[in-house]
Amino acid sequence: MNKPLKVLLHVSNEEQISRMQGNIVNLLKEDPTIDIKIVINGNAVTNFTKDNNITLNDNATHYLCNNSLNANNININNLTKNANVTPSGVYKIALLQEEGYLYIKV
Repeated sequence: MNKPLKVLLHVSNEEQISRMQGNIVNLLKEDPTIDIKIVINGNAVTNFTKDNNITLNDNATHYLCNNSLNANNININNLTKNANVTPSGVYKIALLQEEGYLYIKV
């Protein structure tokens, strides 16, 4: 049996968020066993607060860059449900690529 495909989506600006959500749906439509991780940094993190009512896909793991959260004055207690915080988005990307995740810039 083959190991599931591991995909890393990188989102760094607000305009990429709806495309990211569509990419998740399309990937899972092709193969529901794909392991999807998403790293969100830059100004894209501003959309992942409770005030914005964004719904995260439960079939993907979302990591928000703490450096970007701090730069945008976002309190981690105000984040969207199920969002994970990573100290550095670019470092998380490097770690995931080291683990075999295929990088896609959204």
